[in-house]
Amino acid sequence: MGKLKEIRIGINIHNRDFLIKIKKVNIFLLQGYTVKITVLFKGREIIFKEKGIELILKFQNNIKGVFFKFSDIEFEGKYIYSIFVPKIKNENKKKKYKISKKKNYN
Repeated sequence: MGKLKEIRIGINIHNRDFLIKIKKVNIFLLQGYTVKITVLFKGREIIFKEKGIELILKFQNNIKGVFFKFSDIEFEGKYIYSIFVPKIKNENKKKKYKISKKKNYN
């Protein structure tokens, strides 16, 4: 499955903050990471599960430009989450090369 990055958001997230989270998710997916989007509910916010589902669906619609596949929306206590997996792994990751240092004895 690879390395996992988690993005946590509340249901009352501001639009600008939401756009920043989308940019971060795009970066992580392009780097080959698996991303878990988690919507947190605090106190009585659990009544508004529809808002949490709408947020995750909004993420799925806004990340269409990045090649990925995602899991179904799952409920777990106070959390709703979905997992986004890049289709092509390790292609866009930076390759690490060993640099051999030659000593100059002049």
